[in-house]
Amino acid sequence: MFGEKILFMLSALIGLGILILVHEWGHFWVARKLKFNVQEFSVGFGPKLLGWQGRDGITYHLRLLAFFGGFVRIKEIEDDLLQQPESPHARPAGEIFRRIAVISAGPAANFLVAVILIFVYSAWWAGFRTTTEIASVSEGSPAEKSGLRPGDQIVGFAHLRQHLPYSPVFARELRCYIANNPGKPIRLLVRRDFYEFPVIVVPNRKEGFRIVHTPHPEARGIQRWLQRVFGRLEKEEFGLIGIAFKTEPIPAMPWHARLKEALPLTWDNLVEMWKQVTLPFTQPILLREVSGPIRIVYEVVAHRWLGIMEQIRVFALISFALAFINLFPFPVLDGGRILFLFIEFVSRRRIYNLEVKANYVGLALLVALLLFVTLKDLHFVLVRGQQ
Repeated sequence: MFGEKILFMLSALIGLGILILVHEWGHFWVARKLKFNVQEFSVGFGPKLLGWQGRDGITYHLRLLAFFGGFVRIKEIEDDLLQQPESPHARPAGEIFRRIAVISAGPAANFLVAVILIFVYSAWWAGFRTTTEIASVSEGSPAEKSGLRPGDQIVGFAHLRQHLPYSPVFARELRCYIANNPGKPIRLLVRRDFYEFPVIVVPNRKEGFRIVHTPHPEARGIQRWLQRVFGRLEKEEFGLIGIAFKTEPIPAMPWHARLKEALPLTWDNLVEMWKQVTLPFTQPILLREVSGPIRIVYEVVAHRWLGIMEQIRVFALISFALAFINLFPFPVLDGGRILFLFIEFVSRRRIYNLEVKANYVGLALLVALLLFVTLKDLHFVLVRGQQ
């Protein structure tokens, strides 16, 4: 068991490292295509662990803190930050936009990987349907108090006096109806064995986070963690009765039909990830809600029982977050560099001194945040490990 956990932890670290590698490879690939002088490609920061020089003259390094970032040393872009420009006038527009293309390529690569991963995830779940058979009932929930059990099938609303189709459409409608009626009695028509009977259940009032697509009934734990990491999607009140529906494969569904079904699911998942990632930037969040690589790996390992497809969705979300956060207009980040290049383009003047000072401040804040998050994550993991 312990060996399995260590193996999965290494796999999670490698997965996180690959996402960082993809980001740096995006910068690297576009820089090479645009004929920039690439001097070093490094995964991680700190002391060098491995290093070699390729036939292309580029030095490749693997550094100690391999899961905290990485960088590509490009002479022209590095000189922009290290050497006082000879002229106060802006560079030609072509040179500015060549640099913007290289800098934005890293986030673009992460976004592309997120789209691919979420498409694979959606294509897999397109071959399944959510039934109205109850897979699990949460302890102490309104559903348990009303007498609902795993194996019960919800066949309709009792007040309609008719059966509704046993289909994914009804399952979705039922979830929406429950969510939109917090605190209000709902009369359900339930089939158990060969009997049908009405059940009255009153959904709990819940304010905060909601994930629309939940194929795995056991996925609640990782959803709660995603809520803490990325903040609440929307501040609203909705209903919960504490049940999860059973999913089952769709018989003989061809792959081309599965891919067609995956397209709208992919879009829905991308919209959902956008809400999760952007909300902390639109409303205040507490520092205790911020997590780093250590906590991310811990949560992935802790929820390894969810299965490979749910892990793929988590890594898609992480890759999406890497793309968005790096484009945030903050000094040192890719978005900050792009912002200064746009200012140069609009003002037609070099702003070297302002950018250097901003980068010093930004770097200090970023290092302080990284240290804080790392210590907080270590404390969390050590405390949880003793429980």
